[in-house]
Amino acid sequence: MQNLLELGIINTFKLNLKNNLIKPKIVCKKYCRIEINRKSTFRINGKLIIGSKENKKSKMETRVSLKNNSTFIVNGNFSIGAGTDIRVFENGKLELESGYINGYTQIVCANSIKIGKDTAIAREVIIRDTDAHDIIGKPHEKIKPVVIGDHVWIGAKAMIMKGVTIGNGAIVAAGAIVTRDVPENSIVAGVPAKVIATNISWK
Repeated sequence: MQNLLELGIINTFKLNLKNNLIKPKIVCKKYCRIEINRKSTFRINGKLIIGSKENKKSKMETRVSLKNNSTFIVNGNFSIGAGTDIRVFENGKLELESGYINGYTQIVCANSIKIGKDTAIAREVIIRDTDAHDIIGKPHEKIKPVVIGDHVWIGAKAMIMKGVTIGNGAIVAAGAIVTRDVPENSIVAGVPAKVIATNISWK
């Protein structure tokens, strides 16, 4: 394992060196905790900021963990807010296009999570493609891919569960628990989330 626990400037240097980047594409703020298995893939095609925060004096940790044979790809410019916890399990693949996570979010990827372009993810959101546990006596698929389209806005404390596809331009209201697909340009809200408006746009 590579366990990069030092100051942000050292994390930044090591991650860029690991990816053979002459021009830095990864910026790790202070108090990032990055664990990358040597057999994992961490590829940056744009620019990634890990641990961005509004309060510069905050000591809130931001954690990224890539297990054996996992893949983490960033294709555009993406910012991950302080307090976020990202875990990509063995053989999992997390792919980000462009946008931001505001902080305190948890992403758990056991198989496949893809987040599209210009995505806005608010604070304390949970995105999971796995239940993590089996249910005895009730056959079910424990793991299903998650796809979040382009220009999607996910409100604070929303939960995106396994097997969900969120269409382009959609809005997930704060506190919603999404267990079914979300149509393009719609708003979903509630527990479980239901469509409450269609043909919407946001900026």
